[in-house]
Amino acid sequence: MNEGTRSAVGAGKAAAVPGSKWFAVDSARIMGLPERLRSLWPHELMPRADAAVTTSAGDPASGVTGAAEKESSGTRTGGQGITETVMLGEPTGRESKRGLDVLTAWLTGFTAELNRTRSRITIVISSGAETAHLEVSLLDDICLGILVLHGEGFEEFAGFELLRRLRPQELGQVTEELSSLIERDCVLTLTYLSEARVAGMEFLHRVGGTWARPTLERDGETITMGAEHSLESNAVRVLLAATLTRLQLTTVLHP
Repeated sequence: MNEGTRSAVGAGKAAAVPGSKWFAVDSARIMGLPERLRSLWPHELMPRADAAVTTSAGDPASGVTGAAEKESSGTRTGGQGITETVMLGEPTGRESKRGLDVLTAWLTGFTAELNRTRSRITIVISSGAETAHLEVSLLDDICLGILVLHGEGFEEFAGFELLRRLRPQELGQVTEELSSLIERDCVLTLTYLSEARVAGMEFLHRVGGTWARPTLERDGETITMGAEHSLESNAVRVLLAATLTRLQLTTVLHP
């Protein structure tokens, strides 16, 4: 995280941050959600109990680990979407109780909205050594993004998940920004599922900064990867736009 990062924000300031910011929420707070809300959280991103314990072992007053409190850690600078990250830690001082109530209410409201999910998109961008895992729940007019970063260079995000509300038309740009955080050659895997049980999977492969789409060849029960076709620089945005269009059509045809 670079100099745009702020940690342990006061409740009023956190509430005023626009939706273009990512909110970093510690695992302990997510694990502390009521059972009726925990059941709505994407299963593959639900923190483990040991992750929650590790997070809460930081500063007991702020609920934020020492690594996450650093304002300039020298990690990734390429992804504009992560430069304005707000750490949702418990504020200190006389307003701590009020701040905790506001932050808890924000997370509770965000999680409750998952109950209105119409479709879901999973995006995993990985080089093997570093990974960005984004789960997107599509509602009627908004997307709820839950992001986990792990691997080399993402150590300060250990024990945190980044949350954000965004418009569907912003998803392509956000995914491009995340791919810029992965500096090595990487594979982008996108899967989607609508409430009408329409599902699909797409792959993009980036080598030397150039995106390509591999072809999948089926031989009986075996699927192998065939030749790759080079794509334009906006391949990520085009893929996301096509996926969103497909899901929107599905929603119209199967209300």
